[in-house]
Amino acid sequence: MTFSVAGRCSSTGALGAIVTSSSPAVGARCPWIKSNVGVILTQNVTDPRLADIGISTLEKGYVSQAALRTMVSASDYPEYRQLAVVDATGGSGVFTGEKALGIHGEFNESNVACVGNLLSDPTIPRAMGGRFIKEEGLPLAERLISALEFGFEMGGELDDEHSIALLVYHPDVPFAYVDLRVDYSDNPLNELKQLWQIYSPQAENYKIRAIEPEHASSYGVKGDE
Repeated sequence: MTFSVAGRCSSTGALGAIVTSSSPAVGARCPWIKSNVGVILTQNVTDPRLADIGISTLEKGYVSQAALRTMVSASDYPEYRQLAVVDATGGSGVFTGEKALGIHGEFNESNVACVGNLLSDPTIPRAMGGRFIKEEGLPLAERLISALEFGFEMGGELDDEHSIALLVYHPDVPFAYVDLRVDYSDNPLNELKQLWQIYSPQAENYKIRAIEPEHASSYGVKGDE
């Protein structure tokens, strides 16, 4: 019911993920990130607890493949799970259990991992990963949106997608630089793109307000002197 991309920017060290599903509120369950540690995607028949195990493994200095093995080993039902990892050095890994739903696929290379299930085309994850790699140099959020949009253009999920989420973490702060979600819509991708157009010019200001408020620009609201 889900397809997704986890990625890292090799020039900035930023970590990000984008995920969409026919289920509601996919952003609450599937993408997980910790700055300077890694990205975890847990989907198909989702067990969000596995993300904590994967992040904890990465925090101890293990690489993506070790985190993947640990999550698979910890799961009582690994055959139902679909997982992806990108670590802080760009190492990546993917896993799809034998009972993954419908047509499914996976892809990973340095700095990117893509997984999907109930797909209209099993090559969608590979195509999304290729698009992500091709657009190196663009801001990470835009690369993730572009990669997932390519998946939509190829047919996406067999059912209609209804929710979407975009997360980006920068290495210099522990909180999300971008955390945008559409929890239920008939056109979640377009709504996310509209949100990004509104939010992207302000994203840096929100970070500055958190860590150096004396250097923050005007809030642009009534009562702000």
